[in-house]
This record gives sequence, structure tokens and C-alpha cells, in this order.
Amino acid sequence: MSERVRNILKKFYVTELQNEMLNQLVNDTGLQTFSNYARRMLFKETSLFIQFDESQFEELIYSLRRVENNLRQLSSIAEQSQNIQAYRAIEYSRRLVSNYEKQLTHYYKQKKRKLLSKGA
Repeated sequence: MSERVRNILKKFYVTELQNEMLNQLVNDTGLQTFSNYARRMLFKETSLFIQFDESQFEELIYSLRRVENNLRQLSSIAEQSQNIQAYRAIEYSRRLVSNYEKQLTHYYKQKKRKLLSKGA
């Protein structure tokens, strides 16, 4: 078994909330372990602190889900009234909104991960 390249262990204490935040940051960057994350963040040439305000994004997703729910209700009404053409049009619109919400969420998470993992 080869010897470790890094042989000095550093320890520190955090609160439960800080621990959750650190775990989320490690997951968001895709670095897999806290050690990898800490080394990457501590030994960059320039320090970088990014704080995301996700409230606007969350509001957008919330609104899209409300629109989808409204379309689902209209679809149900159209189905009950046996208006097949209206039912198909509303269902198509609902699926478009649903797919848009999924793609937007995926894109947002991907961009956030890429931004957080930049720099060595």
C-alpha cells in the first residue's frame, strides 16, 4: 500500500445547519467528498463566494405548476363535457408546460453545478 500524499488531518466543528449547507454544496458541485470540495475551495488562486438567491426561480416553478394544475382541471372539464377537441388541445398545452418546467429545472441545476465546480 502506498503512502498518502496528504498526511496532515484538519478538523473543525460546524452546526447542524452548517453541516447541511456543506453537504448541499458538495452535492451541487459534484465533487463527491467534503475533502475534495474543501481542497478545491481553499486552495484556489482567487477566492470566490457565491450565494444563490433561488426565490425568483422557485416562484417561476411554482407559477408553472399552478398553470399546469389549472390546465389539468380544464382538461377534466372538457373530458366530462365530451368535447374531445378541447380536451386534446388542453392536454397538449398541459404537457408542454410540464415538459418546460422539467427542462427548466434540469437546466438550472446543471448551470448551478457547473458554476459551483469551476476553478481548481
